[in-house]
Amino acid sequence: MIQKDAIIVGAGPSGLAISALLRKSGLDFEVLEKSNQIANSWKNHYDRLHLHTVKDFSNLPLLPFPPDYPRYVSRKQVCDYLDSYAEKFNIKPILNSEVVSISKEEKEWRIMTNNSEYLSKYVIVCTGYNHHPIIPDWKGKEIFSNPWIHSKDYRNPDKFLNKKVLVVGAGNTGAEIALDLSLKNIQVSMVVRGPLRIVPREILGIPTQINAMLLNLLPLGPADMISRVLLHLTTEDLSSFGIRRPEIGSVRQVKEQEKIPLIDLGTVRAIREGKIKIRPGIREFKKTSIVFENGTEEEFDSVIFATGYKPGIDGLFKKPHKYFNDKGIPAIKGSESDRGLYFLGFHNHITGFLRYINIESGKILSDIMKQEKNNV
Repeated sequence: MIQKDAIIVGAGPSGLAISALLRKSGLDFEVLEKSNQIANSWKNHYDRLHLHTVKDFSNLPLLPFPPDYPRYVSRKQVCDYLDSYAEKFNIKPILNSEVVSISKEEKEWRIMTNNSEYLSKYVIVCTGYNHHPIIPDWKGKEIFSNPWIHSKDYRNPDKFLNKKVLVVGAGNTGAEIALDLSLKNIQVSMVVRGPLRIVPREILGIPTQINAMLLNLLPLGPADMISRVLLHLTTEDLSSFGIRRPEIGSVRQVKEQEKIPLIDLGTVRAIREGKIKIRPGIREFKKTSIVFENGTEEEFDSVIFATGYKPGIDGLFKKPHKYFNDKGIPAIKGSESDRGLYFLGFHNHITGFLRYINIESGKILSDIMKQEKNNV
């Protein structure tokens, strides 16, 4: 049994952020990482990925991005930054250490891994959303004989040259993968299953993130009304291509549905030019073809499921209903869920995911230090 003041589960951006803050607190902590490297998800994202938020509002606590980095930082630059962050704050996770259960024992938490057992006053779970890939179970999917992958396994277009590809899902990942394929003149179609809110990355040179930060200062109703008007004036009507706008604005969509709008990096232009074709929802799979909800049937050489993830951590707890909603997402994020238990990095916030990790990690540190002071 290993005794620690705090256990941090996960060595992605959230785990690194709270580790850096705890390093200055004097508390004895350990970071447990399931994979064989820090920032594993970032290091396995597709090659063309860039942050959609500006670097000045996307860094982790205590360390800005290097001044020579561009406004929108690339995946590789993020990975280099996270590596240097771990080195600067002497963060050395125990790698290949998978947490299998977390349970409360009086005033402490028992954390079981695949090879060790810990007791600690505080547990900060930082595993994030992108933990378990989701692939809906459509009729006939098991008989589809052509290759398919989840977007987590997509890196670049090289394996899809001269193929006819269907991307299922029109979130930011699906749209960027479709764009990536189209730039190599690959025949690509994208399934859009419902209303889709599209926002430009910048409006009149002002990053959408900055506009979101300003709107976040307003009450939800007026903020959402302003966002709808603004987007109506600055985004194209794609209804003739099979894309409908939702009735709510981007602010309400993020806050009430926790659904990030599609940030356009060139996908709209590719759709208008016919380089990305839009398809409706899927009815069923056949051996080499797919039947869509409008009754049309089409052959595809490959399918990429950009259908999202779920956190997949509710199974670590004996009574998950105490901490998670029916989608397996922590009900309380960025503050104490139970005495000494925190979930960090699970908030799809309108002002930016990484920005909010910075904010939440500071709040968690303050809360922990307040408890420590009261316990003295």
